[in-house]
Amino acid sequence: MYSLIILLINFLFGLYYLLILAQVFLPWIPGARYNPVVQLIQRLTDPLLNLIRKGLPPNRLGIDASPAIAIILLWVLQRIILRLIG
Repeated sequence: MYSLIILLINFLFGLYYLLILAQVFLPWIPGARYNPVVQLIQRLTDPLLNLIRKGLPPNRLGIDASPAIAIILLWVLQRIILRLIG
């Protein structure tokens, strides 16, 4: 039973990592913001990314660091959860 829970946790975190990475590259695709799949990705990732952006200093270099920070924080959370499970 534990292995199924661990598998599910790893799958869900992995899926969310991919959604965040997709969010990074989507602005480079013309007209993508109107695609329903893209809008779903944004609805799923924007709450976390916007929360992180609020804590970051103003972006002067034109590079959004929030996806990288989100992935690192999620990875740490995933490791903590897996350690607590077993």
